[in-house]
Amino acid sequence: MSMTIRVSTILSLRGILADRPGVLGDLVICVFGVGAALALRLALSPWIEGAQFITFFPAVILVTLFCGTWPGLVAIGLSVLAATQVLHGGEVSLAQANAVVLFVIVATMDVSIISAMLAANAAQKASSQRIGELNASLRRSEAKFRNLIETAPDAMVIADKDDRIVIFNAQAEHMFGYARAELIGQSIAVLLPERFRQPHAGKVAAFLASPGLRRMGEGADIFGRRKDGTEFPVESNLSLLPGEDNDLVCAAIRDITARRESRELQKLLIRELNHRVKNTLASVQSIVHQTLKTAGSPEAFSEALTARLAALSQSHDVLTRSDWSGADVREIVAEQLRPYGSGSACRFSVTGPDVKLQPNRAVTLGMVLGELATNAAKYGALSNRGRVAVRWRRRSELGAPRLRLLWLERGGPCLAVPTQRGFGTRLIERSLVGLGGAARLRFGSRGVACRLDFPLLETET
Repeated sequence: MSMTIRVSTILSLRGILADRPGVLGDLVICVFGVGAALALRLALSPWIEGAQFITFFPAVILVTLFCGTWPGLVAIGLSVLAATQVLHGGEVSLAQANAVVLFVIVATMDVSIISAMLAANAAQKASSQRIGELNASLRRSEAKFRNLIETAPDAMVIADKDDRIVIFNAQAEHMFGYARAELIGQSIAVLLPERFRQPHAGKVAAFLASPGLRRMGEGADIFGRRKDGTEFPVESNLSLLPGEDNDLVCAAIRDITARRESRELQKLLIRELNHRVKNTLASVQSIVHQTLKTAGSPEAFSEALTARLAALSQSHDVLTRSDWSGADVREIVAEQLRPYGSGSACRFSVTGPDVKLQPNRAVTLGMVLGELATNAAKYGALSNRGRVAVRWRRRSELGAPRLRLLWLERGGPCLAVPTQRGFGTRLIERSLVGLGGAARLRFGSRGVACRLDFPLLETET
């Protein structure tokens, strides 16, 4: 089987014609070449007696050279046929038969030699083409590698075994503030603060002794150094890039400043959440205790407790929308009145300047306004077709800023002054005392009026 393949490979060798005409074209060329050789041999017959194949050798050689091995062999056969049938009229003597055998042997050797040359030429062309393909593939791979390095989201710094930088990508330029031309050939230690340079050399030596993907900086404090001298926390992944003459160390460096700040903020938020939960639970405990003391029945207790917890929840909703950075008085008022709007905005009048209170003070004011709104819905202006006006203003007392807020009900039922002070009244008064201010409630024929007055912090003015 292998011999058949070899013979098939030899016979399939092509000549030097760039565009072969195909099998039929090869046969035409063979016939034409042998015919030309025969015509030349006939023209030279008066001067040539014994060398009947002298003009057929060039024909065989040229056909093989231009068309390939099997056309050359066909040319040999056609040459023998032409010589015996035309030159000798079909009658071949022993001497002529010996000449035919000699011609076939020599011509076959010529075809073999030319075929070997064609094979060598084809192999050279294939090798050149393969080398070109490999070079093109190498250039594409190099371009892809450089594009990968340049577009990497991390700073990529590649150094040789002597710790000299050979590649420095765009993200590294941005991170460290150096142009790559400034660092190529420089020691990678220039990117580290002085105190990290000696430990870094030891870690790199340990890495080269036992190469493998290694993460540096995770769980430890490792810093990079920018061109301007500022330091920033980093983590780095080291990997080895093997080479024939020199192994390269690739460091993928990531700035973890934002991550650290996020962790610190997360810790702060957890502490703040813990503090606020404790305060909220204390507030709920106080509300339940005081409501239970003043409620006349389980139904009254449930109704009052639900309303007060709703006021507390609504105050938290306002603060949540601002990430607990504080809440504007206008938002606090609107949130407490929202459950009683029912699409009739004309029942409320809300006016005043923008004043943003600190979170705890915003919750307190929300609880007070929630108590006033609940009482107005049960007994006051919001229990019928009355209206509520809320207005506030800044004022100054002894040079200190204060906020005065008025709650005015109009159009509600006439309310007599209560003979007992309930939890709602005490909540309003005590809450304002907690803010360093005071609350004044007035009941009259035109409705309830409440004036709240308390100092503002420096950050609230």
